[in-house]
Amino acid sequence: MKFNFSLRGRQSADNRYAFVKAGFSDAQEDLYRQLLVVSFADDPSKPLFEAGLTARAAVLAADPDRIGRMAIRLDMEANSHDAALWLTAELAAAYGKDENIARLMEEILRHPGDIPLWLSFYARAAGPGTKPGRVIRRPLDLLLNRLDEFSYSRSTRETQLALQEAVRFLRPKASGRVRKDLFGRILRDQIPVRSTWEQEWHALHHQLYDSPEQRQVVLRDKWKEGISSFRIGYPALLNNLRPMLCAGVSGKVLKLAAEYLSNAAAVRRSAVSPLRILEVHQALRQMEQGGAAMLAEALEDAVLQTGWHRLGSEGVSLIAMDVSNSMKQPVHPGGTALRFDIAPLLAGLWKSRGYRVITGIIGNTWKPLEGSPQPVLMAADHFRSREDEAGYGINAHLILQDLLRRKQVVDRLLIFTDCRLWATRGFNQPSGAGLMESWRQYRRELAPDSKLYLFDLAGYGSRPLEYTSDDVFLIAGWKDAVLDVLAALEGRRSPEAVN
Repeated sequence: MKFNFSLRGRQSADNRYAFVKAGFSDAQEDLYRQLLVVSFADDPSKPLFEAGLTARAAVLAADPDRIGRMAIRLDMEANSHDAALWLTAELAAAYGKDENIARLMEEILRHPGDIPLWLSFYARAAGPGTKPGRVIRRPLDLLLNRLDEFSYSRSTRETQLALQEAVRFLRPKASGRVRKDLFGRILRDQIPVRSTWEQEWHALHHQLYDSPEQRQVVLRDKWKEGISSFRIGYPALLNNLRPMLCAGVSGKVLKLAAEYLSNAAAVRRSAVSPLRILEVHQALRQMEQGGAAMLAEALEDAVLQTGWHRLGSEGVSLIAMDVSNSMKQPVHPGGTALRFDIAPLLAGLWKSRGYRVITGIIGNTWKPLEGSPQPVLMAADHFRSREDEAGYGINAHLILQDLLRRKQVVDRLLIFTDCRLWATRGFNQPSGAGLMESWRQYRRELAPDSKLYLFDLAGYGSRPLEYTSDDVFLIAGWKDAVLDVLAALEGRRSPEAVN
């Protein structure tokens, strides 16, 4: 087995991609799709489910050289770092004495924070409590020796405990006295905790003061210090806009905060979800304090820099939205963004990038809609007023019948609802009028390469992602990462059904 890793770093990103992608057979492409689906649905704390066991068997039966290249490809092309870690751990458990596996690990594991997750994948593959051999331990030791006190102290407590357990389990050989001392203090939990700006602000917020005026001054000065120095961090600023406005900060500080919120690099680095920005925007619109409108406008700029854009960049997309009352449930517990909000927000973001998007409401009838001229967040918020505009049913086959009648080809059809539509029949639907029959007719007569994405945002009791040989993708629940996974899957040869 030989991984030609020396090509990385000496070629452009495009050439490295071509090197990794070249030479995959149809069977390997099918395995690649299968690995994407399984990794998205996988929980390393639980045993592999049936599709995961099938994928593992295929991995172990394949040429390990090809599997190693596939792991790199997952990491590079699909933004599926966790999937690459899982695949690397499976190879390490099967071929633990091979030096090339160690080299592959050096490519995939990029920072110490990767080690706890990798170890959980390895323990599941090799057996609980199984320690990696000498060859596999080497890249793990090198990675742990990159730890420094500052980065460790700024990690979340969850990450610190996971790294502490990794050091205890692996007992890495320290590269020097300083690192040996650090490992010892990590094991004894003696690394001083460095407070964040947000922690300091919360301490001041709950502190007792001699007067309300004194409290106002102290908190206002703390906001000025945090925003002027950018110590506050993007997520902390986003989560605390209301108290910042209530603190009565100056116009200059507000302007700095607005510029920070709309900064493209800051938004992308934070990896904030468009749904979270929508929640903050909705809260700001309910406030009467001065500066709220300025910050809301900054959030409109910020949301345009977020993700959700890889899937719809090519071809024509049709986004159908279920607007029944049952869709007005929170996407995540404790959040204010609703299932109702996902489709109009996605459509607005794609249209803002110039993608070709058709939108409409699905219920008893199919009702195409013109795009809203409003900014993305404002339009998504106002869309809530369209509840039950097309009736209470979900006759999704009407979308396809309309496309067939108008002979209109779309590259992908996305239907957002809160129930499972595939292989089911709606209430009082005649024989032959189901979604499955209409989809197969549409592909057979008009659009053989089209893809169908069915989002069951309630997702009760279903796998997060399944796909069929008809290029139908069944998504249960909602994770922002699903759009990246679907983008990586799109355009490849359809395999047999995987459930």
